Amino acid sequence: MVAIKTMIAKLFFHKGKDPVLNKWSQSLYNQLDNLKFLSYVTETGFPTIIPVIQTQSAGSQHLIFSTGAFTDELKAIPKGITMALFGLSLDMTDVLVRGTYHGLHWVGPHRCGVLSVDWVYNPMPPVPQQIYPHLPLEAVDTFDTN
Repeated sequence: MVAIKTMIAKLFFHKGKDPVLNKWSQSLYNQLDNLKFLSYVTETGFPTIIPVIQTQSAGSQHLIFSTGAFTDELKAIPKGITMALFGLSLDMTDVLVRGTYHGLHWVGPHRCGVLSVDWVYNPMPPVPQQIYPHLPLEAVDTFDTN
């Protein structure tokens, strides 16, 4: 039910135009049966992980998740904190994003946490690397023969 609330809320969310999450990453977060976990570091320096399977992409710049599961833990997250959100499918494809948490807001008829994504990392082979912001191509001018 919590995932359905998020799916309804994302219809009301204003979507930005800058492409941060590509279509593949958006579809990974939009799958209801994929695992999703947010993490952040508290003011006391303690790392916290909260399952947020209800997370959905709201366009290519934001991820939203409704309350209903782990509501008290979600309410305790300070607004403006940097957090990461890891998405993992059951066939072991995954993506990691980082951004600024904007707190809980009413998005349409539901209260949702809103994360503005500003960094995306692909941890999968064949090339695990940062995919947003785009890294410039660099010429290879030395080769290590060892």
